[in-house]
Amino acid sequence: MRMALRTLFFFFVFSLLLLSHAALAQMIISNEPGDTAKHPSQLKFFNKTEAGVSFGIGSYNTDIVNGVQKKIRNDEMPIVLQTITGLKYKDEFAVGLSVGADRWSRGCFWPVSGYFGYDFRPADKTIYANIYLGYAFGTRNSTTYYQQANGGFSFSVGVDYRIRVAKKILFQYEVFYKYQSLSSSYNRYYNVQQDSVKYTTTSYTFPLHFIGFKIGITLP
Repeated sequence: MRMALRTLFFFFVFSLLLLSHAALAQMIISNEPGDTAKHPSQLKFFNKTEAGVSFGIGSYNTDIVNGVQKKIRNDEMPIVLQTITGLKYKDEFAVGLSVGADRWSRGCFWPVSGYFGYDFRPADKTIYANIYLGYAFGTRNSTTYYQQANGGFSFSVGVDYRIRVAKKILFQYEVFYKYQSLSSSYNRYYNVQQDSVKYTTTSYTFPLHFIGFKIGITLP
Protein backbone atom coordinates (compact mmCIF):
# COMPACT_ATOMS: atom_id res chain seq x y z
CA MET A 1 0.00 0.00 0.00
CA ARG A 2 2.87 2.41 0.83
CA MET A 3 4.38 1.85 -2.62
CA ALA A 4 1.02 2.55 -4.29
CA LEU A 5 0.51 5.75 -2.28
CA ARG A 6 4.04 6.94 -3.09
CA THR A 7 3.43 6.29 -6.78
CA LEU A 8 0.16 8.23 -6.70
CA PHE A 9 1.80 11.11 -4.83
CA PHE A 10 4.64 11.30 -7.36
CA PHE A 11 2.19 11.19 -10.25
CA PHE A 12 0.03 13.90 -8.63
CA VAL A 13 3.02 16.22 -8.21
CA PHE A 14 4.16 15.50 -11.78
CA SER A 15 0.66 16.29 -13.09
CA LEU A 16 0.57 19.58 -11.15
CA LEU A 17 3.90 20.59 -12.72
CA LEU A 18 2.56 19.82 -16.18
CA LEU A 19 -0.64 21.74 -15.52
CA SER A 20 1.32 24.74 -14.22
CA HIS A 21 3.56 24.70 -17.29
CA ALA A 22 0.54 24.56 -19.60
CA ALA A 23 -1.22 27.38 -17.75
CA LEU A 24 1.90 29.56 -18.01
CA ALA A 25 2.22 28.81 -21.72
CA GLN A 26 -1.42 29.75 -22.30
CA MET A 27 -0.95 33.04 -20.40
CA ILE A 28 2.10 33.96 -22.51
CA ILE A 29 0.27 33.21 -25.74
CA SER A 30 -2.83 35.15 -24.70
CA ASN A 31 -0.67 38.18 -23.84
CA GLU A 32 0.91 38.28 -27.29
CA PRO A 33 -1.70 39.09 -29.96
CA GLY A 34 -1.42 37.11 -33.13
CA ASP A 35 0.77 34.37 -31.64
CA THR A 36 -2.14 31.98 -31.09
CA ALA A 37 -2.79 31.61 -34.79
CA LYS A 38 0.90 31.39 -35.67
CA HIS A 39 1.97 29.09 -32.81
CA PRO A 40 -1.00 27.14 -31.45
CA SER A 41 -0.35 25.52 -28.08
CA GLN A 42 0.65 21.85 -28.26
CA LEU A 43 -0.59 21.28 -24.70
CA LYS A 44 -4.34 21.35 -24.09
CA PHE A 45 -6.50 20.69 -21.06
CA PHE A 46 -9.12 17.96 -21.31
CA ASN A 47 -11.80 16.34 -19.20
CA LYS A 48 -13.17 12.87 -19.83
CA THR A 49 -16.30 11.65 -18.00
CA GLU A 50 -17.54 8.07 -18.32
CA ALA A 51 -20.13 5.62 -17.01
CA GLY A 52 -20.43 1.89 -17.61
CA VAL A 53 -20.62 -1.60 -16.23
CA SER A 54 -18.13 -4.46 -15.83
CA PHE A 55 -18.54 -8.21 -15.40
CA GLY A 56 -16.48 -10.50 -13.19
CA ILE A 57 -14.55 -13.25 -14.96
CA GLY A 58 -12.72 -16.28 -13.61
CA SER A 59 -12.94 -17.70 -10.09
CA TYR A 60 -11.10 -17.50 -6.76
CA ASN A 61 -10.63 -19.48 -3.53
CA THR A 62 -12.75 -18.82 -0.45
CA ASP A 63 -11.59 -18.73 3.16
CA ILE A 64 -10.86 -22.08 4.81
CA VAL A 65 -13.76 -22.91 7.13
CA ASN A 66 -13.76 -26.19 9.12
CA GLY A 67 -10.84 -27.35 6.99
CA VAL A 68 -12.73 -26.81 3.73
CA GLN A 69 -11.83 -24.32 1.00
CA LYS A 70 -14.09 -23.77 -1.99
CA LYS A 71 -13.57 -22.21 -5.41
CA ILE A 72 -16.34 -19.84 -6.49
CA ARG A 73 -17.03 -17.84 -9.62
CA ASN A 74 -16.46 -14.10 -9.66
CA ASP A 75 -20.08 -12.99 -10.17
CA GLU A 76 -19.61 -9.32 -9.27
CA MET A 77 -21.04 -6.77 -11.73
CA PRO A 78 -19.75 -3.32 -10.71
CA ILE A 79 -21.27 -0.09 -11.99
CA VAL A 80 -18.45 2.24 -13.00
CA LEU A 81 -18.37 6.06 -12.85
CA GLN A 82 -15.22 8.14 -13.35
CA THR A 83 -13.83 11.45 -14.47
CA ILE A 84 -10.33 12.19 -15.78
CA THR A 85 -8.70 15.62 -15.95
CA GLY A 86 -5.33 16.24 -17.54
CA LEU A 87 -3.32 17.40 -20.54
CA LYS A 88 -3.15 16.38 -24.18
CA TYR A 89 0.01 16.83 -26.21
CA LYS A 90 -0.42 17.42 -29.96
CA ASP A 91 -3.89 15.80 -29.68
CA GLU A 92 -2.02 12.50 -29.58
CA PHE A 93 -0.70 11.75 -26.08
CA ALA A 94 -2.66 12.34 -22.89
CA VAL A 95 -1.78 12.23 -19.19
CA GLY A 96 -4.11 12.92 -16.29
CA LEU A 97 -5.59 12.00 -12.93
CA SER A 98 -8.66 9.77 -12.70
CA VAL A 99 -11.12 9.69 -9.79
CA GLY A 100 -14.03 7.26 -9.81
CA ALA A 101 -16.61 5.18 -7.98
CA ASP A 102 -17.19 1.45 -8.51
CA ARG A 103 -20.43 0.23 -6.98
CA TRP A 104 -20.31 -3.55 -6.42
CA SER A 105 -23.27 -5.70 -5.40
CA ARG A 106 -21.33 -6.47 -2.19
CA GLY A 107 -19.28 -3.36 -1.60
CA CYS A 108 -18.02 -0.06 -2.97
CA PHE A 109 -14.61 1.22 -4.08
CA TRP A 110 -13.16 4.64 -4.88
CA PRO A 111 -10.31 4.23 -7.38
CA VAL A 112 -7.72 7.00 -7.80
CA SER A 113 -5.46 6.42 -10.78
CA GLY A 114 -2.88 7.90 -13.07
CA TYR A 115 -4.21 8.02 -16.64
CA PHE A 116 -2.26 7.56 -19.87
CA GLY A 117 -3.80 7.76 -23.34
CA TYR A 118 -2.68 7.50 -26.94
CA ASP A 119 -4.56 8.48 -30.09
CA PHE A 120 -3.58 6.21 -32.99
CA ARG A 121 -4.78 8.66 -35.64
CA PRO A 122 -6.05 12.11 -34.57
CA ALA A 123 -9.27 12.59 -36.54
CA ASP A 124 -13.01 13.09 -36.06
CA LYS A 125 -13.40 9.30 -35.91
CA THR A 126 -10.53 7.43 -34.31
CA ILE A 127 -9.34 4.60 -32.08
CA TYR A 128 -7.87 5.57 -28.71
CA ALA A 129 -6.00 3.44 -26.12
CA ASN A 130 -6.10 4.01 -22.35
CA ILE A 131 -4.16 2.74 -19.34
CA TYR A 132 -5.06 3.36 -15.68
CA LEU A 133 -2.68 2.62 -12.79
CA GLY A 134 -3.73 3.34 -9.23
CA TYR A 135 -5.25 2.30 -5.94
CA ALA A 136 -8.89 1.58 -5.08
CA PHE A 137 -9.99 2.60 -1.60
CA GLY A 138 -12.99 0.86 -0.09
CA THR A 139 -14.27 -2.52 1.11
CA ARG A 140 -16.03 -5.63 -0.13
CA ASN A 141 -18.60 -6.98 2.31
CA SER A 142 -18.26 -10.38 3.97
CA THR A 143 -20.41 -13.42 3.15
CA THR A 144 -20.56 -17.02 4.38
CA TYR A 145 -17.61 -17.79 2.06
CA TYR A 146 -15.17 -15.02 3.04
CA GLN A 147 -14.51 -12.12 5.40
CA GLN A 148 -14.55 -8.44 4.51
CA ALA A 149 -11.80 -7.39 2.08
CA ASN A 150 -10.08 -4.04 1.55
CA GLY A 151 -9.15 -2.48 -1.76
CA GLY A 152 -5.67 -2.33 -3.21
CA PHE A 153 -3.71 -1.90 -6.43
CA SER A 154 -5.81 -1.59 -9.59
CA PHE A 155 -4.91 -1.69 -13.26
CA SER A 156 -7.10 -1.17 -16.30
CA VAL A 157 -6.51 -1.08 -20.04
CA GLY A 158 -9.10 -0.14 -22.64
CA VAL A 159 -9.74 0.84 -26.25
CA ASP A 160 -12.08 3.69 -27.28
CA TYR A 161 -13.83 4.41 -30.52
CA ARG A 162 -14.35 8.17 -30.59
CA ILE A 163 -16.63 10.33 -32.72
CA ARG A 164 -16.57 14.13 -32.79
CA VAL A 165 -20.15 15.32 -32.30
CA ALA A 166 -19.33 19.04 -31.91
CA LYS A 167 -16.30 21.31 -32.29
CA LYS A 168 -15.10 20.60 -28.75
CA ILE A 169 -17.04 17.46 -27.81
CA LEU A 170 -16.04 13.84 -28.46
CA PHE A 171 -18.39 10.93 -27.78
CA GLN A 172 -16.79 7.55 -27.09
CA TYR A 173 -17.50 3.85 -26.64
CA GLU A 174 -14.91 1.91 -24.69
CA VAL A 175 -14.27 -1.77 -23.92
CA PHE A 176 -11.82 -2.55 -21.13
CA TYR A 177 -10.17 -5.12 -18.89
CA LYS A 178 -9.58 -4.42 -15.18
CA TYR A 179 -7.43 -6.09 -12.53
CA GLN A 180 -8.40 -5.35 -8.92
CA SER A 181 -6.34 -6.53 -5.94
CA LEU A 182 -8.06 -7.13 -2.59
CA SER A 183 -6.62 -7.97 0.85
CA SER A 184 -8.36 -9.88 3.63
CA SER A 185 -7.78 -12.08 6.69
CA TYR A 186 -9.65 -14.73 8.65
CA ASN A 187 -9.23 -16.84 11.79
CA ARG A 188 -8.77 -20.61 11.77
CA TYR A 189 -9.87 -22.05 15.13
CA TYR A 190 -8.44 -25.19 16.70
CA ASN A 191 -8.26 -26.86 20.13
CA VAL A 192 -11.53 -25.26 21.19
CA GLN A 193 -12.22 -25.93 24.87
CA GLN A 194 -14.67 -24.63 27.40
CA ASP A 195 -12.34 -22.03 28.90
CA SER A 196 -9.99 -21.32 25.99
CA VAL A 197 -10.02 -20.95 22.24
CA LYS A 198 -6.88 -21.12 20.11
CA TYR A 199 -6.70 -19.85 16.56
CA THR A 200 -4.35 -18.63 13.86
CA THR A 201 -4.95 -15.62 11.62
CA THR A 202 -4.38 -15.97 7.90
CA SER A 203 -3.82 -12.75 5.91
CA TYR A 204 -3.71 -12.82 2.13
CA THR A 205 -4.02 -10.77 -1.04
CA PHE A 206 -5.84 -11.93 -4.14
CA PRO A 207 -6.86 -10.47 -7.53
CA LEU A 208 -10.23 -10.21 -9.22
CA HIS A 209 -10.58 -9.77 -12.98
CA PHE A 210 -13.26 -7.91 -14.96
CA ILE A 211 -14.21 -7.00 -18.50
CA GLY A 212 -16.69 -4.27 -19.35
CA PHE A 213 -17.73 -1.30 -21.41
CA LYS A 214 -18.21 2.43 -20.86
CA ILE A 215 -19.66 5.38 -22.73
CA GLY A 216 -18.70 8.99 -22.17
CA ILE A 217 -17.69 12.38 -23.49
CA THR A 218 -14.36 14.20 -23.72
CA LEU A 219 -14.00 17.99 -23.61
CA PRO A 220 -12.55 19.53 -25.67
